[in-house]
Amino acid sequence: MKEVDLINLGFTRINQTAEDSGTSNDWYYYQYELGSFCLISSASYEIENDEWFVDIFESPEIRFTNLTEVSILLTLLTNNYTETYNL
Repeated sequence: MKEVDLINLGFTRINQTAEDSGTSNDWYYYQYELGSFCLISSASYEIENDEWFVDIFESPEIRFTNLTEVSILLTLLTNNYTETYNL
């Protein structure tokens, strides 16, 4: 998956400064939030050959590298999202 794919899917770029992150260089990542659900991309300094991936936030064992799969996931989540949940 390419960086442009994340942008086209509606991911938001989150910039991190070296000072704020304690690293030697500025960097960034992408995230997609829907309610309490969040997908988070790899960090820009991890990228080789413009090959990005996204993980479910706080579940790095679930990783997506395929644009079609991420697109389907976002469609399913968006189509089934409700603002409030009543038991």
